[in-house]
Amino acid sequence: MVETLLALHARTPSLHAMDPRQRLIHSIAFCRLTPDDEPEVRISHTVFDVAGRPSMSWDARLWADRAPANVTNIHTLSGQVVASESVDAGWRVSLAGDAGQEVSAWDGRGVARRTRYDAQLRPTHVFEDQHCVERLLYGGAESASRNQCGQLIRHDDPAGTQLEDEYSLSGHVLSQTRRFLKNHDRPNWPESLAARDALLEIGAGATTCWHCNPLSETLRQTDAQGNVQSLDYTLAGQLKSSRLRLHGQAEKVLVSQLQYDAQQRVVSETAGNGVISTARYGTEDGRLLELKARRGNGEVLQDLLYDYDPVGNVIRIEDRAQPTAYNGIQRIDPVSTYRYDTLYQLVEASGRESAVVNQGPVSAGFQRLADPAKLSRYTQIYRYDAGGNLQQLTHHGAQPRSSKRVTARYSNRSLPVINDRIPDETEIAAAFDSNGNLLALQAGQDVNWDPRNQLQKVRPVIRENAMDDSECYVYDASGQRLRKVRMTQAKTVVHSAEVRYLPGLEVRTDSATGETLHVVVAQGGRNNVRVLHWQAGKPDTLENDSIRYTLNDHLGSSALELDAQAQLISQESYYPFGGTSWWAGRSAIEANYKTVRYSGKERDATGLYYYGLRYYAPWLQRWINPDPAGEGLNLYGMLSNNPLTFIDAQGGVAEIPEHIHYIWLGKAAPLMKHLSGIRRNAVVNPDYQLTLHLHLRSGNESRIASALHEEKNVKISDLREEAFFKRFKETASYNIYTDLYGDDPRHYAAASDVLRYSLINYYGGIYSDTDDTFMRGFRKTDFKTKPKRVFTLDAMATPWNSSEIVIPNSTFASHAKNPVLSALENEVVSRYSDYRETGLGHILSSTADVGDRMKIVSDVTGPKVFTEVLLKEGRGLRKLFSLMVNHNIHHEKLSSPKSYQKEIKKRMPFSYIVEIGNSHSWR
Repeated sequence: MVETLLALHARTPSLHAMDPRQRLIHSIAFCRLTPDDEPEVRISHTVFDVAGRPSMSWDARLWADRAPANVTNIHTLSGQVVASESVDAGWRVSLAGDAGQEVSAWDGRGVARRTRYDAQLRPTHVFEDQHCVERLLYGGAESASRNQCGQLIRHDDPAGTQLEDEYSLSGHVLSQTRRFLKNHDRPNWPESLAARDALLEIGAGATTCWHCNPLSETLRQTDAQGNVQSLDYTLAGQLKSSRLRLHGQAEKVLVSQLQYDAQQRVVSETAGNGVISTARYGTEDGRLLELKARRGNGEVLQDLLYDYDPVGNVIRIEDRAQPTAYNGIQRIDPVSTYRYDTLYQLVEASGRESAVVNQGPVSAGFQRLADPAKLSRYTQIYRYDAGGNLQQLTHHGAQPRSSKRVTARYSNRSLPVINDRIPDETEIAAAFDSNGNLLALQAGQDVNWDPRNQLQKVRPVIRENAMDDSECYVYDASGQRLRKVRMTQAKTVVHSAEVRYLPGLEVRTDSATGETLHVVVAQGGRNNVRVLHWQAGKPDTLENDSIRYTLNDHLGSSALELDAQAQLISQESYYPFGGTSWWAGRSAIEANYKTVRYSGKERDATGLYYYGLRYYAPWLQRWINPDPAGEGLNLYGMLSNNPLTFIDAQGGVAEIPEHIHYIWLGKAAPLMKHLSGIRRNAVVNPDYQLTLHLHLRSGNESRIASALHEEKNVKISDLREEAFFKRFKETASYNIYTDLYGDDPRHYAAASDVLRYSLINYYGGIYSDTDDTFMRGFRKTDFKTKPKRVFTLDAMATPWNSSEIVIPNSTFASHAKNPVLSALENEVVSRYSDYRETGLGHILSSTADVGDRMKIVSDVTGPKVFTEVLLKEGRGLRKLFSLMVNHNIHHEKLSSPKSYQKEIKKRMPFSYIVEIGNSHSWR
C-alpha cells in the first residue's frame, strides 16, 4: 500500500507562484488516479486590486478555459466588499452605514433587503421587497428586574415571535418563548404589538427555561412540555453525566462516567442502558483508531477499526462486531475500503449493500436483521472535472448502474444525463434561478426558494386539477428551521404532517393517523439519545416513552439504535456520500421513527439532508444551492469530495480546538524565566494540550523539557520538523519570516507575528505569548463559535499614542482554515512588500528609534494590522470597536453597559481570563 501511494504521488508537487509583492497569484497542482497515469496540471489563479486585496479568483477548470472568474469582488476604500459576483451564486450588492453595518442589499433574483437601526446601531426593522419580515424590540429601564435592560426582548421573524423573557447577569437567556404564525406564509409585520399578536396562533406559546451556574454552563433545561434535562460537569467544565425527567415521571440517567483525554475527546462513557462506548486514538498523530461499544455483559455491539494513509485520509474501516456473511459463493466481509487521487478526492469505494438498492432520493429498502442473503459487495468509482464536479458515478454490485452529469461551461451548475440525452447550456441555465438555486430535485419535483435563498417548498407530486403534494419549511431570523409541514392528498381528503423544532424538543403531528408525538432530544455524550412520548395516536406495537440510544461512527452518522435494555432496534450503513447502502431492524414500524441518519442530520421525506444552513442531496453528492459558508470556489461541492475524512457536522459552525500554542524563536536562555507561567497555565487547563513550538538558534531543548516534564499536557515541538512548517515554507509568509528571522533579536517579535497567524490558521486553537498569564482555565462557554470569528483580548491604547486603539495579538483563538486569518496573512505580505520597496523591509523591527520601531511593527505585522483586518471582516466587531473608541477616547456614555459587556465577553473573552505580559509586548 505504501509503495503504491508513493508511486501515485511521485512527481505531483504543490507549487505556488508569487508576484513581486509576494502575493499568491497561481496555485499549481497535479492530479492523477493511478501511478501509470500522466499527471494533469491544475492551475488556479487570483488577481489582486491595487490595495492588495483579492478581486478575482479562478479555479483550475475556469482558468484553463479563460472563462469568467469564479468570484469577483469590488471593495470600498475601507476594505469592505460592496459588490460580488459568483458564477454559482450570482451577484450581490451591499451598502454599509458609517459604522460598517449593512443598510441595504440587492441580489440577482431582484430581492431588495433593507435594515433600520436605532441610535445605538441595534437593528430594529428588516424589510425584504417592501415586506417588514423582522421587527426587533429591546428592553428599557423598566425591564431591570429580569436583566432585560438593553437586551433583545421581542423578535418578530419569518417563523413567528420569539420572546426573551429573562436574562442572567452575564447576559445568557434564562427563559424564552416561541409563538408561531397561524400559517407558514412570509409575514409582513405591522407596527402595533396588538396587530402583530393577531397574526400569531392563540395561546401563550412554547416556553423553554434554563438554569445555569456562575460560568453560564447549563445545569438544567426545562423544555416546552415540562421535561427536565439535568447536566453535571467536571471541575474542568466537561460533561460528566446527563439525566432526564419526563414530565410527571422519575428521573433517568442518560449517560454517565464520561472520561476524556488531554485533547478533550471523550474516550469512554456509559449510557443509561448500560452500554459502554470507548474511543482509542493514536498517540503520535491523534487520529481515531477504534470506536467500540459493548453491553454490560461484555457482548460487543460495535467495533470500528480505522486505517489511514500518511496524510490522514481514511482508507479502510472494519467493523469487527459484524460477522462475515455469504451470499451464494460471495464472501462479504464487514470491511469498507477507499482510494483517493493525488488531490485527495475520493475516487473509489467498496463495502456492503442491500441486494435490493433504490436510486435517487428513495432510501434503501428495509430488511429484517440477520439475513446475510440480502447483502452484497459493491464498488463505486467516481470521476470529477477540474472544478471538483462529479462527472460520472459507476456502481458495481447487485444492481450495476452508471450515472453521468454535465456541468455548465462557465459555472459549477450541473444536470444529470437522462436516457443518454445530454442537457445543453440553455437547459442547465433554466434549471437554476439567478442565485444558483436548483429549481427541481428531479423531473416533476419542483422547488421554491424564499428571498433569503432558503428552501421554502418542495412539490413531490404535481396535479393539474387538484392540490399538489408539498413539503414547506419555515425558518427563524438566524436561518434555523423551526417548522416542516407536509401536505398530501388522499382521494378528496388533504392530510398534513407537521414538525415543530424547539430547544430540546420536536413536536410531530399527523392528521392522517391522529398522531401527536413529542421527541425529546437529549445530550448524551458522544452518542445521541431521543425519547419518544406519544400524547395521541401511538402505534399499538410500540411502547410509550421509549428511549432510543444511538451509536455513531466517526462522522456522527447513526449506525445502530438501541432500546433501554440495550437491544438492537435498527442498524444502518451508508455509501461514502450519504446514501443508505443497507438498513435493517427488528420492526419496520419501529425503525421508521428514525429521522437522524447520515452525519447526524435529519433526512426529510424528500431524501434531502438538512444541515442547518443548507440542504444536501446524497444522490447528487452536492448541495442543491450555493453553500453560504463558501468552502472553496465550487459552492456546490461537498467536503472537497473527501467525505470520509472531513465533517460538516455543525452546518457551518466551526469549533475551537482545545489546544494552546506558544512560539519561541532565537536563544533558549531567555525563555527559561517564562516556563513557570507556562506550567501554571497548564495546571489551570488540565484538559487542554499545550504545545511550545521552538525555532532555536542557540541553547538546548533539554533544559526546557526538564523544566516542563511534570506537566503531562505540555509538549515541546521543533517547528522545523512539523508538517505545518513544511506547508508554511510554500507560502509568501515564509519568505517574510526568513527575512526577519536573522541574527538580530529585535526582528523576532515581527517574525513571531507572521508565524502565529499561519500556525493558528493551520491548527486552530489558542495562540498565547509565553509571558501572558491565564487567571483561570478556559471553559467551553468562553467561545461561542461562529464561522470566521476570531476571539481576542480587549482593545487598548498604544504606548506611543493614547488616542490610537488597537486589539492586542498576544492571545487570540480561531478555528482552522479561517478566511479572516487568511486575509490577515495576505495583508501582512502586502504591507511588508510595500516596506521592502521603500528599503525598510529587512530593518522594519531594528529601526534605531524605539518608538518608530514599535509603530512600524504594529502597522506591518502586529496589533494594528491585526485590528484592521479583523474589523474589516467582522461587522459585529466593528460595531463593538466603535463603541469602545467612543467610550474610552471620546468619553461618551454607554446607553446599555450590560449589553456592552455582553458583547465584550462574546467577542473578546480573553479580556476576562488573560493578563497580558510585558516582557516583549510593544518591543
